[in-house]
Amino acid sequence: MTALPDKPKLRRVEAFPVSDGEARRPLYVIRDPCGLAQGLITLSPVAMLILSLMDGENDLLDIQELFARHTLQLLPRQQLEDMVRQLDEAHFLDSPAFEAHYNSLVEDYRAAPARVSGGEESFGAAPGQMGTVIRQMLFDGQDTPGRINRKLVGLVAPHLDYPRGAPAYSKAYRLVAATSPPRRVIILGTNHFGQSSSVVATRKDFQTPLGTTKTDGPFIESLEKRLGTGLCEHEFDHQREHSVELQLLILQHLLGPERFEIVPVLCPDVCGPTGTAPYDGRGADLHEFGEAVGELVRADGTPTLIVAGADLSHVGGQFGDQRDLEATFLQEVERKDREALDALVSQGCEAFVKVLKARENDTRVCSAGCIYAMMTALPGGRPELLTYHQAANPQAGNGVTCAAIAVWEK
Repeated sequence: MTALPDKPKLRRVEAFPVSDGEARRPLYVIRDPCGLAQGLITLSPVAMLILSLMDGENDLLDIQELFARHTLQLLPRQQLEDMVRQLDEAHFLDSPAFEAHYNSLVEDYRAAPARVSGGEESFGAAPGQMGTVIRQMLFDGQDTPGRINRKLVGLVAPHLDYPRGAPAYSKAYRLVAATSPPRRVIILGTNHFGQSSSVVATRKDFQTPLGTTKTDGPFIESLEKRLGTGLCEHEFDHQREHSVELQLLILQHLLGPERFEIVPVLCPDVCGPTGTAPYDGRGADLHEFGEAVGELVRADGTPTLIVAGADLSHVGGQFGDQRDLEATFLQEVERKDREALDALVSQGCEAFVKVLKARENDTRVCSAGCIYAMMTALPGGRPELLTYHQAANPQAGNGVTCAAIAVWEK
């Protein structure tokens, strides 16, 4: 039997209150947003209190003493040990057992020939219908748009699931169908739950239900040489991140999976105290990364499109707001979003981030990093806001906003 952690430390988890049916006792469900711990664990409020004491500073005796102080009840040692063991075996604790589990997943990822997406059903499509779903989303029964002679160099599209993000996906990717096809697409996603605090690339090809698209390894190597640092140390962050693959499926449908290559990159947030620099000092600065991308694209002449898979605000009870998603609140969110988008279009990415920081990113814009990196790589680009969209579910307390933005060559 694996030894118990001396000072148990809970990994970053999400907790949701649930109903206990007829008894109507409050219960909580915890899950791992990274997906590294499979399944859910249901806990009572008392168990949640014990969980809150597992901070890596308290040993088991400390937890027993703190529990007694809070509740005036005894916590039997065996009960506590059983709970710690259950959490550790389920990979919810930051421990040697979890480290071994994580390392095995990384090894499997690196040994695989490609980064493999889920099946069509994971994208809301029936078997054999992925292309039909994408075409319906983009064109809604209309003809493919006529050719546009302007050069499209950048694009912002959502990374919401396709049904909720359809209005913005359509506005963005109809332009790809109407302009000269790129031979390389640099897809900048958001690193929602990964390990890295910096830019993360992967050299893995991407296999989706529509086929396999190769990754431009030489371009990534050139980036690493230019930056003087590796970009793939935490490439396993790509395994469970969806913001790149949602763009890729649409591009595969429009261009053909074998007719272009990709540079898949996940970007960190830029609204924190360290700005574009990684908070732990490890890895590339996001501003320097964006500049390097732009320099290399301009130098090698390969027709390239840079796509930022970016959502904007996350609001509602699910994200910690104490307000219902009524019309007034959603109007406030739109006003704030448009203020940031107007700054981006009229003044550039520095002004965009400045607006978010000034209000401490109070609506939780999650993708400022990839938008910032794209615009830094395209200093002469002319951004155009195509549409703004809110996907709100008041009953679930979940609202996510997004936009479609085209960046045209000057």
